[in-house]
Amino acid sequence: MKEEIKEFLIACKEAAEEICKREIKSPLYIFSHFDPDGLTAASILAIAFKREKIPFQLKILKRLEIKQLNVIGASLPKNALVIFCDLGSGVIEAFKTWDPSIQIYILDHHSLVSECKLQENVHLINPHCYSIDGSNKVSGSGVSYFVAIYINSSNTNLAHLAIIGALGDRQDQGEHSSLIGLNQKIVKDAIDNQLCTDFVSVWFYDRTRDLISCLKRLNIEEFNEEIAIHYFLNEIGIPFTGKTGRRTVLELNEEEKKKLASELIVRNLVDPKVIYKHDYQLLKEQVVQIQDARVFANRLNACGRMNRPDVGIALCMGDRNQALTELKPILKAYSKQIGEGIKWVLSDNNLEELSALYFIDGRSRIEENIIGPITSILSSMEEYSAKPILSCAKIDETRVKISIRKAHSSDNETELDKLLQRGIKKLNLDTEVGGHSSAAGAILIEKELSSFKNHLNNMLLESQETGN
Repeated sequence: MKEEIKEFLIACKEAAEEICKREIKSPLYIFSHFDPDGLTAASILAIAFKREKIPFQLKILKRLEIKQLNVIGASLPKNALVIFCDLGSGVIEAFKTWDPSIQIYILDHHSLVSECKLQENVHLINPHCYSIDGSNKVSGSGVSYFVAIYINSSNTNLAHLAIIGALGDRQDQGEHSSLIGLNQKIVKDAIDNQLCTDFVSVWFYDRTRDLISCLKRLNIEEFNEEIAIHYFLNEIGIPFTGKTGRRTVLELNEEEKKKLASELIVRNLVDPKVIYKHDYQLLKEQVVQIQDARVFANRLNACGRMNRPDVGIALCMGDRNQALTELKPILKAYSKQIGEGIKWVLSDNNLEELSALYFIDGRSRIEENIIGPITSILSSMEEYSAKPILSCAKIDETRVKISIRKAHSSDNETELDKLLQRGIKKLNLDTEVGGHSSAAGAILIEKELSSFKNHLNNMLLESQETGN
């Protein structure tokens, strides 16, 4: 693996050198994805180029389809240099229609749809090309980071952004939810620059919230009623109110946090791996609400999903004034949509159980931007963690977006992106697949949905029987 990593880093270095030696008159464009990984990937390059006084234009995309790619290509001037962050690997063939004078760099980590010969003006920097798993070893922001540090070695002080991106893509798949592979090298750079912590501790999401809210978020059946949480905390001797009202997790001392975690585990209320995690705290972040890198990633997700990626980019680039002000209503609207969507799925029997998967038909209720996060949240719940969850939402009058998430408690190692690719190929559907082994998606013509759902269920059954 050391040789593969070396070759990958050489490719990043060569890309950085070629990008920087371009003629100053040739315009530079960055296109990136709207999720946390894409927003941090774009921000890393934007900061790196600003430091080098290299002018650029940045555009954030919800997805990258061939039709859209053709429009982009037709609008670009000759000799332009174009960088795609966190997307592009699935549509490489479409670049054949672009003017050959345009230089294209794809800094991505998603699975390659198929082997294809790259044109001379297309440069693919993807860990999968070097036998490095892009689903958990390095994210799109990580690829951008490694290019950035070869643009200028001082850009190691952007390592925290790549950590946020990797966590946003749920790449904390190591022991105690640690980042692994090339991500660990980024963590080391962050620690060396005193940007971030990395140690196992008692972990609660958003420790600036009150203790009751944090315990509710663990989805413990015994804590469905708030009075049950009050009783539990009183019984173990941890006060949940203080002089100024309800105590936050931040206000607990180390002894209280350890006692709380111990009691939750001893009573079989949570799995130890849920409560003990690698803690990535942003040491130079002054705003307490986004000091936790996982929480920061969630904030970026809200910005992208609520069609305000500009606010996410501003946060990544250091704006702590207007961006924070604009973030508040974004978070409120995002939380409302997520909450209402989950309530709708669970309260009205809108989660259909098939033999090998769960299915959520969100076409009548859930927006396409929100269906992915809702599916991820439900897949993390114990009662729905035995099978993959497939969901869908309408894009327009004829198309639907489908999302699939891995079953957290299943031993089946089926790679979901490849599963979708096989299903689409088998049914001769005209679409592209995006994602990774544990989370993937595609766009279908609505009339294809029913047959595809049933076919996917049968494929999962076969994979369970064969172990593939």
